[in-house]
Amino acid sequence: MHPARRHRLGLLLAFAIIYSLISLVNQANFRTGALDLGYEAQALADVAQLRIPRITLLADAPPIAYLAAHFSFTSALAVPLYYLVGPVWALLLLQIGALLVGMLGVARYAHSLGASEAQANWAMALLGSQWGLFSALGFDFHNNVLGAMALPWLAYWAREGHWGRAALAALFILLSKENLALWLAFVLLGLAWQHWPRRAVVWRAGVGVVLALGYFVLVTHYFIPALDTTHRAYTQLGRYSQLGTSLPGIAGHLLAHPTLLWQELFTNTLPDAAYDYIKLELWVGLLLSGGWALLRYPWYALMLVPILGQKLLANDASFWGLNYQYSIEIAPVLALAMTDALLARCPVSRPGYVRWPLALAGVVLFTTITLYKRRSTWYDRTTTNFLTRSHYRPAYPDPSGLRAALSRVPAGLPLSASSTLVPHLTGRSDLFLFPVLRTAQVVALLREPDERGAWPLSPADGQRAAAQLRTAPGYRVLYEDAQVVLLARQAAPADSAAVWQP
Repeated sequence: MHPARRHRLGLLLAFAIIYSLISLVNQANFRTGALDLGYEAQALADVAQLRIPRITLLADAPPIAYLAAHFSFTSALAVPLYYLVGPVWALLLLQIGALLVGMLGVARYAHSLGASEAQANWAMALLGSQWGLFSALGFDFHNNVLGAMALPWLAYWAREGHWGRAALAALFILLSKENLALWLAFVLLGLAWQHWPRRAVVWRAGVGVVLALGYFVLVTHYFIPALDTTHRAYTQLGRYSQLGTSLPGIAGHLLAHPTLLWQELFTNTLPDAAYDYIKLELWVGLLLSGGWALLRYPWYALMLVPILGQKLLANDASFWGLNYQYSIEIAPVLALAMTDALLARCPVSRPGYVRWPLALAGVVLFTTITLYKRRSTWYDRTTTNFLTRSHYRPAYPDPSGLRAALSRVPAGLPLSASSTLVPHLTGRSDLFLFPVLRTAQVVALLREPDERGAWPLSPADGQRAAAQLRTAPGYRVLYEDAQVVLLARQAAPADSAAVWQP
């Protein structure tokens, strides 16, 4: 085997270990939650058992069809793993595998540009080291991670003229999550621009754009509202209500008010000064992590338009910065742009040319610094920074004791549980996020929850609930220790909207 290929296997193994140290350790240490991992695991179990998947864990809605929350199908790929390790671990392993497959896609793309084996390894590392991957891994499981990792393969197969495979990659992105259909339209526009002299690419990309936009409109305007129990409009648009009530309306309003667009993209538009400079940190991250290549290859910047719009135009500051899964689509775009730029300047005969390590150093430096500290004041590095000792400390003093206590929860009975307990209690069809009670016959509560465990309550209210329900009429203690209390509801209604109130 060529030495560079052995190095590639070692590189993939190293990243697999790093990603596992983030994602799998979080699950083992009770740092994962009901949303989104809990409800994704619940839906996966339904699919594996040939039931129509549904979600019972939403705090603001009654049980609904899974597709009414997000029109996503790709998590079904975890079904074979489900039979081996259960739904939660299956999803987390699928997500890690998707990241490695995306890295291999960048290597294949680099080869198609004439890269040497060693240069292809550098290109892989440019994707694997992106901060967006680490942020996504630190926040459970999300289907858009799977879809984003299909982009390098789409770019590779489009360049090589493998149209059937390119169509499959595009379809995979489309089916990963409904908002990725809009992103796919911009990706295809970018590919058409990149390969403008090649008519075969341009007309196929044009057809794909029309199909992607049509799919997005059908799903968000008709399918999702029809599947929603309460027939609500597509709820994601509520994050942009200050700009309009529809995508065309929002776009028209911003184009008519360029000053407003500038403010939305670069400044804190909320009254709280705690959110100052979060957007600036994102722009700096883009520049250091490969954004410099967008100046030479602007079609990649076009691919980022809907993602940056989704992040920066939101009226929720948690979208603006580096946290969570909201930046995952940026990572493969930057990796492809840097690969193009570096191969245009670095001869194959000099695979270790200084530009490659310099580019990678910029990515690694920004990722490492922001693993420790971010402008987002709510950033919790214990979930994401695998380099700190605190990441490996369990969220609660005795995790093995907590797992043993949860094994006492009667199987199959409707259950309401604290958020970080939910991913450990997914083996039932009716599972609710406390304080939602509904038809729960059993309630599992942390005695002293942290913010993640108590959500959507405060830690103080979570602690108050556990203490209050122990002696409340209609409840009986099944088991309790210093960490958890298991309660039986003596007269759980057949159908209810009951919610515990502080």
